[in-house]
Amino acid sequence: MRRLAGAAAGLCAVLIGFALSAAGGGSQSGDYRVDAIFDNASFLIPGQDVKIAGAKAGTVVDVKLTPQHKARIQMKVGKEFAPFRSDADCTIQPQSLIGEKFIQCSPGTPQGRPLRSIGGEAPTVPLADTHSPVDIDLVNATFRAPTNQRLALLLDELGAGFAARGDDLNAAIRRANPALQETRRVLGLLSGDRARLRSLITASDEVIGQLARHRGAVKGFLRHGAAVAKVTAQRSAKLEDAARRLPGLLAEAQPALTNLRMLAEQGTPILRDAWAAAPQLRRLAHSAGPLADAARPALTRLGRAAKAGEPALAAAAPVVSELRAFARAALPAGVSVNELVQSLRERGVVEGLQTFTYFAALATSRFDKYSHTLPAHLIGSTCSQYATTTVPGCSANFAGGGATAAPKSKKKKRAHHRRARTEHQDSAAPATPAPGAPSLPTPKVPEIQVPGLPPIHVPDVPKPPLGAKGLLDYLLG
Repeated sequence: MRRLAGAAAGLCAVLIGFALSAAGGGSQSGDYRVDAIFDNASFLIPGQDVKIAGAKAGTVVDVKLTPQHKARIQMKVGKEFAPFRSDADCTIQPQSLIGEKFIQCSPGTPQGRPLRSIGGEAPTVPLADTHSPVDIDLVNATFRAPTNQRLALLLDELGAGFAARGDDLNAAIRRANPALQETRRVLGLLSGDRARLRSLITASDEVIGQLARHRGAVKGFLRHGAAVAKVTAQRSAKLEDAARRLPGLLAEAQPALTNLRMLAEQGTPILRDAWAAAPQLRRLAHSAGPLADAARPALTRLGRAAKAGEPALAAAAPVVSELRAFARAALPAGVSVNELVQSLRERGVVEGLQTFTYFAALATSRFDKYSHTLPAHLIGSTCSQYATTTVPGCSANFAGGGATAAPKSKKKKRAHHRRARTEHQDSAAPATPAPGAPSLPTPKVPEIQVPGLPPIHVPDVPKPPLGAKGLLDYLLG
């Protein structure tokens, strides 16, 4: 039992230890993990300090090698310094003369964006924002042979080169940092265009080879260039005057250049369409040659036919003159025929004839055992008699005599047309009948008697000698 109690007590102690260790880890779980990439770790080891603004803020967790052969320094700092931002930077600095190091970091400013984890790694300060120190032993190594001898030679030559040029050296040193940055940028651009530079060098080699093979032409070009330069120098005054007047000329040419630009912009679609149609035009031009060759015999025969037709045209000249006279004389009749056709079209005579034919066919379509029949209905009343004014009791309007207004206007218009036609016939016809011409009496139509109804009066038939125009006017109203 005692052994079991001891074992239980030991197990409880182990569990309490695990709990305490877990509690201790939880207290540090609030730390912020961040990495930094350096060219050289400079003998930095895990456990060394990470400082922010000179005060300890964390420790180095581990030092690893990246696939790009750079040093990844894994750090752990307090959560109050999180997060590190895109403008953060870190520097490895010596802490003592015995080689101890620490990392001095700046988390960045609020203007930068927070660093994010990439590829399962902690947020990382990039290589461009880190700096590695130069160790003191490397500096001391410069004083050992043969480095000191080489350094002495370098300093001697450098001193000879900068003799009496201290001010220039000071200015160069002040400008060194920006100049080095720009030089690094230029070298980066050149490195990115390495393939183009290679092709440029190859093409330059070919050009130089061509120039070497044609050195006589190159000499002539240089000689003529010298002559041109000499003539240009002799006319320097005129060139200067032309250059002085050039701004005024450009100002005056500005409207024309603007119009030219507008013309170019508006003419671009036309030229594009013409370019698209160029193959068809080229084929048409190529096809025009065979067409002209094939048409040459036809044109020759046409010329012969024209020569043969000259006598016929000369003989037809009197006929053409008579036709011209006939057309001049028939012009009034053509005008009258035109008016007649327009009147027939406006009054719907053709449609009326078609409607009459249609209804006549429908009316006569009925038939019995003897023949076709024409049904008709006769309604006898006083309202069926012909009248020129409204008859009381026969008006279709509720107001008495209201139906006369519209018919009166139409009747006035018809009476006006009939009066105009009568005046025209009176002016055209002689006032008195020709001697010996018998006067035809107007036929009298008897009244129609229907049993049980008042007599129906039929209007008189007009006089027969109305002529074709008078008959058409009477029929068409």
